[in-house]
Parts: sequence; structure tokens; C-alpha cells
Amino acid sequence: MGYIEGESIGEAYFKALDAIVNTKIPYWYLTIHISQPILVTSTGRSISSLDINKLLNVINVGNKVYDAFTNFKFPKQNGWTKGSSGMDWINGRIKDLLDDNGYYNYSLSKGFQFNQLQEIEKRLSDRSKKGNKMHGGSTNALVCTVFLPNDDLIKACKHRPNAKGMRCLTQIDFKPIKDKLNLMAVFRSQFFDTKAYGNFIALAILLYKICQNTGYKPGAIVSTANKVTFDDPKKPPPLYEYLSASIGGDI
Repeated sequence: MGYIEGESIGEAYFKALDAIVNTKIPYWYLTIHISQPILVTSTGRSISSLDINKLLNVINVGNKVYDAFTNFKFPKQNGWTKGSSGMDWINGRIKDLLDDNGYYNYSLSKGFQFNQLQEIEKRLSDRSKKGNKMHGGSTNALVCTVFLPNDDLIKACKHRPNAKGMRCLTQIDFKPIKDKLNLMAVFRSQFFDTKAYGNFIALAILLYKICQNTGYKPGAIVSTANKVTFDDPKKPPPLYEYLSASIGGDI
């Protein structure tokens, strides 16, 4: 079964990377459960910046993996920052999901002619006359669609499809359980070297922001990639060898 658990983002990411490289799981799909993506139980601290360096006491990046990953140099540049470091790729994934001009953010805020996240925030902010959170049936269907059929699917259905430019993140699903809010994410395909770690960090920031706006405590993140692959086709992946040597097996 393609399932990995970890407490921090870094722990879950490296355990998954190790399992993929060493064929401990089926290669074509993977589910990752990050039990504590947020370091704090309170959302009292406001996040006004998307600079990950300013969020390290909020987002549970897994410091050893983070320190090593940010210094790694990929052969391919990130589109947002025009840089090739791990830090550049993390910042690129954060901007894609959370920046007003981000590729994923467009789908969430404008792609379906209304702001999906705002609708979900309104629902999660509902309270009874006694001030209690209201867990109704709709809170099991708080799903945002990111993959755009009139854009991405048309590209995918061409006889000679050009995968470049199609959204890899297809949906996010908010699951409130008691006083905690959990976040599920599904990727149709995911580059596990350049993009996955930054994707998890971006999802954690989003979860924190939604919790802050709705009064929930941050819960878990569960991410499923329907196809796991690598941007750099070398075997073993250079990133894996670098991280293994840098963290010494202690995550």
C-alpha cells in the first residue's frame, strides 16, 4: 500500500522519498499523512507574509530536511523566482497556491467565477446561538476544485497532449473534526523532487490561514499523488542522495 506517515512535513517527505527510491511502495501512487503540519495549536499569530523564513515558528517544516533542501541546487529553474535552489522551489509552490497571481490560486478564487475559499470560510465560520461550531452534512463536502476542465482537460485530451501548463493539484478538501480542521489534497501527478516538499509547506500555510479565519485548530494534512515521478530522471535521484548525506538518516 502506498501510504506514509510523519509528524512534521520534513519527516513525512523524506520517509516518502526514501520509500519511493528504494521501491518500498508501489511507484505510481502515494498517500502521505502529516499529523502535525502546524507547530502551534493556537492561531493567534497572524500570517501576513508568504516568506517561509518568517513562518518557521509556525509551520512544522522539519528543520533538518528544510535546511538541507533549501540549499540543494536543481538543474531546472523555478518559474516564479527564476532560481534553481530548493528555497526557490519552495517559494514557487507557495506563490502558486497563495499569491493573488498564483496558478492554483486563480482556480480557487476566479476560475469558476467565484471564490471557493471564501465560500468555505463562510460555512466554517457559522456558529449556533450558543456559539458552538456547526458540523452539518455540508462540512463533509467542502471541496475546492483546482483542475479546470475548460483549460486543463482540453489540453490533456489532445492526441498529442502537452502536459506543460496543466495543473497538477486537482482538488483540496477541508475536513472539520470536532475543533480541528484537516486538509486533504489530491494531485493528478507530482514531481517528488522539485515540487512535493514545497507543495506540502504551501498547503500547511493555507490550512493555518483558514483556521485563523474560522476559529478552528489546525489538524492534519493528507496528500495523495495519483502518479509520483521526478523532474530529474537520474537514478538514484540526486536530491535523495544529497538529503541522505546531509541529514544522516536522522529526521
